[in-house]
Amino acid sequence: RTDVPKIVDWYMDGKIEIDPMITHTLSLDEINKGFELMHKGESIRAVVVY
Repeated sequence: RTDVPKIVDWYMDGKIEIDPMITHTLSLDEINKGFELMHKGESIRAVVVY
């Protein structure tokens, strides 16, 4: 958790690619679907857009 700011900097500087790791983009209304996907092991990384 303490590495998050450093990782964000790396991402912003183009040193690492995170976008290919995002498997789902969900609206805030779909948050429960996100939890279901996580519990089923069907989601690697989801982004919730609100």
